Amino acid sequence: MAVTIHDIARRLGVAPSTVSRALTGKGRISPATRDRILRVARELGYQPNMNARGLATNCTGTVGVVIHERHRPVERSFYGVILEVIEAEMNQRGYHVIFSCLRDGNLPRCVRERRVDGLVFLGTDFSEELVRPVRGQVPVVLVDNHIPGVDSVVGDNVGGARMATAHLLDHGHRRVAFVVETLADPSFRARFEGYCQVLDEQREGVDERVVVEGGRRRDCDRIAMRKFLTRNPLPTAVVAANDYIAVGAVVALAKAGIKVPQEAAVVGFDDGDLATVVQPPLTTVHVPRASMGEVAANRLLKLLQDQTVPPVLTVLPTTLTVRESCGCRGPTSSR
Repeated sequence: MAVTIHDIARRLGVAPSTVSRALTGKGRISPATRDRILRVARELGYQPNMNARGLATNCTGTVGVVIHERHRPVERSFYGVILEVIEAEMNQRGYHVIFSCLRDGNLPRCVRERRVDGLVFLGTDFSEELVRPVRGQVPVVLVDNHIPGVDSVVGDNVGGARMATAHLLDHGHRRVAFVVETLADPSFRARFEGYCQVLDEQREGVDERVVVEGGRRRDCDRIAMRKFLTRNPLPTAVVAANDYIAVGAVVALAKAGIKVPQEAAVVGFDDGDLATVVQPPLTTVHVPRASMGEVAANRLLKLLQDQTVPPVLTVLPTTLTVRESCGCRGPTSSR
């Protein structure tokens, strides 16, 4: 037989109404009691009856996660871990998760037909003009993107780029390039700002000739590094806007006969799967993607309970994971 809230209440010796408040997130209940109830619900294998809940509340029991199609396959992208955590967190609270892609600038049918109670938009591909009308209909949380007045969860892009740039300067590098897909991307732009801040503070100044863009395309790393290798004198270090670009930089430098890190140091950003498979292993800024997914899911759950709460921008700290591509022996982690 299916586990009910009465079973959970009997196990804990509390009223069924207390269990209901903990499981729905509605009403006053202490955090400690909520945690106990959720833990026992998991242990007993409780699954809420979303059909009954939908009839009572006019809700679907479903939330949507939307990403731009260019990030497919998503499990290999920056957002794969984030999506997994969001799905796990929402499933734990009894919500089904629909994953959809933005194609040709058109929102998925599940959004247009309002077949979801709330939405998480993953990535910087969603404009204010697209997001605001949707937010007027259902709760919305942005991840790795920020629009004023919309709940958003981001990593500390500025702080992370500051750490990466300062680390290379501490190694004695003075001609440090910034290599990026496109500065039109808000997250990459923030990382560029951190790079610029450190160079300005150290009175090195930003040389626009070593700020190289590859364009928003699959081979952006090759395009960017082709430009990089024409610079004279050649920079002795690279701050890459993400690990994909950084790995492309390591490969391009090797093909050009330039040894990493002996002749050119490289630091990436994201600390994804690529960072440990490239040779030499990549020094990179660690972005807490699992935490981003957890915070986004919990924020959406809060909005599903009360859409009147003021929007919040959550900035999660980043750290520098030091391996070998910068010239260190690694691995270490620093703030």
